[in-house]
Amino acid sequence: MESLKTPQPAQNTAPSAQIDGERLKKLLKGERIGNVAVIICAALLAYFIVGFCVGTYCDIYALKLSTLIVAPVLAVAAVSVAAYCNVKFGGEIEKIINDYVRDVMIENAKSMHPERDSLTFYCRILDDRAEISVNNFKEKILFDFSAFKKLSAMRKSTVASAITTRICITFLKLALTRGAKYSSVSYTARADKANGKRAFIINDGAPDKKALKIYYKNK
Repeated sequence: MESLKTPQPAQNTAPSAQIDGERLKKLLKGERIGNVAVIICAALLAYFIVGFCVGTYCDIYALKLSTLIVAPVLAVAAVSVAAYCNVKFGGEIEKIINDYVRDVMIENAKSMHPERDSLTFYCRILDDRAEISVNNFKEKILFDFSAFKKLSAMRKSTVASAITTRICITFLKLALTRGAKYSSVSYTARADKANGKRAFIINDGAPDKKALKIYYKNK
């Protein structure tokens, strides 16, 4: 295994790759419409339960009938809107994140130190950005997610998945198709105050089974 040299002082720079803020605003607006549709669907379900129970208990036929007719029809419409928004806008937002992560990593390929025999990537996901450090090197790969204003817990999970998946694809491609040799490649991903669990991509010179599934699914 190669010994790690004492790194030079960090020289972090903002990535030239950028997220299209205007396009993202439109997609986020569409996603919010889908979220509202989910809330409406939940409210209609509550209305159906309460209205039907009250109508039955008080023997109000008109209330029971209107509940049985109106609530299901509106609920189906709300579910349809929510599903469409999730596929149309949620999928596009995820693609934006994945493409941006890919572009930043390509731009910072040298900072991933693929020449090293053993690598551990430390991924930190913050409210409006993410960063990767490698082994004991001080320089970091920076990701600017300020276009989202503030990443939700679910969005942080999406960002973490995009970053770790791209690391997995990169190093398994080097190992499987480019003949690169690694004794160990692993990563941890965590939110600002959380502890990250170490996951292996390559361990003892062999690809990890879960990492291979990710690679073949996303390459």
